[in-house]
Amino acid sequence: MKTEKQKFLEMRKDGANSVLILRGDWDFKTSVFRLDELKKKLLDHQGPLKMDFSGCQKVDFVFGMFLFDLVKERSLNIELCNVSENNACALKVVKDWLEKEEDLESQKAGKKYELMITKLGKSIVETYNTFLNAFNFCGMILFYFIKSVFNPKRFCITPLLYHINESGFKVLPVSILTVFIVGFAVALQGALQLQDLGAPLMSVEMTAKLALREIGPFILTLVVAGRSASSFTAQIGVMKITEELDAMKTMGFNPFEFLVLPRVLALVIVLPLLVFIADAFAILGGMFAIKYQLDLGFPSYIDRLHDTVGWNHFLVGIVKAPFWGFAIAMVGCMRGFEVKGDTESIGRLTTISVVNALFWIIFLDAVFSIIFSKLNI
Repeated sequence: MKTEKQKFLEMRKDGANSVLILRGDWDFKTSVFRLDELKKKLLDHQGPLKMDFSGCQKVDFVFGMFLFDLVKERSLNIELCNVSENNACALKVVKDWLEKEEDLESQKAGKKYELMITKLGKSIVETYNTFLNAFNFCGMILFYFIKSVFNPKRFCITPLLYHINESGFKVLPVSILTVFIVGFAVALQGALQLQDLGAPLMSVEMTAKLALREIGPFILTLVVAGRSASSFTAQIGVMKITEELDAMKTMGFNPFEFLVLPRVLALVIVLPLLVFIADAFAILGGMFAIKYQLDLGFPSYIDRLHDTVGWNHFLVGIVKAPFWGFAIAMVGCMRGFEVKGDTESIGRLTTISVVNALFWIIFLDAVFSIIFSKLNI
């Protein structure tokens, strides 16, 4: 092996410069041993190095890829000299191709950043347009509501009653169960903590106030939003795809008066009623939790609830309900009118409408919390 190494590779000193002399053929048939020895010499050498190809008979693309990849990977300072015309042609093709690849990679990286900036810009514009459309949609709802007030004959009472039942009372079973479970869990955890602090009876007013202000109204509204926002979007979206909306306009029926206004008013009217029922079951869940944890009887719980919890806590939850109902119905209907083309659009916008409705519920809840805290309510 030593003889082979000396035959094909030789390191010499040319004054201050080091020269690595290559001999023989360096192509795809070159042994792994020779390539390893070449790699070792290149990596072990410090500083500039000349590679002399005067004794090299044949160089192909495979060796060129091996050499230039090594130079690029380890940032080697190498100068090629005494390269024959054929060998220089092969090495030049490889070098040009690698440089072209580097340019393409840099262009792709630049396009990637451009794409990220473009997507960010599009999302900002879409968000801005969504807010504009929402305000415009709210204005149209208000306009047609006032128009119906001054012209009661145009008011659609049958769809209103239908949606009060469909979007309101039919959601009661799952809402009541959810509110009861959450009220029970929160009251149980609160009772455990207050019991450790030596104030177990305070869990009554804590859980009751929390149930009336947040748990009952908020959990109920989340359930209604998941059900109603998606159904409104899907119903109106399907009507748009099947051209039922165009048929309504042709027959002289305004889609806003027949589709949007009944849905909005239905949730605005029915949600406070549902919140009242949800409050009762949230308190009931807390009552069972405290009975289980503290062994406090139901009459004692009710007496302490009456003494420590005022009507203002109940009204806080009731006041928020119509605004939540308006937001849910507005988002669901608005997204339904945005459906275009195919059923894929319905699925996408149905998902978006639920997410938007949940966002507005949380946002409005935060706004009301700030307002009520400033008013000491």
